[in-house]
Amino acid sequence: MKKRYLFTVIASMLMLLASATSVFACTVWMHQPKTPKALQR
Repeated sequence: MKKRYLFTVIASMLMLLASATSVFACTVWMHQPKTPKALQR
């Protein structure tokens, strides 16, 4: 029971992280100039 709860929490966290990452990547990709300076850290 406890393991299943932990798995559900981890899965939801991963989905949230994936959606946030995709939104952030789209924003950066849309607002960056022709030279990808944002990717060169």
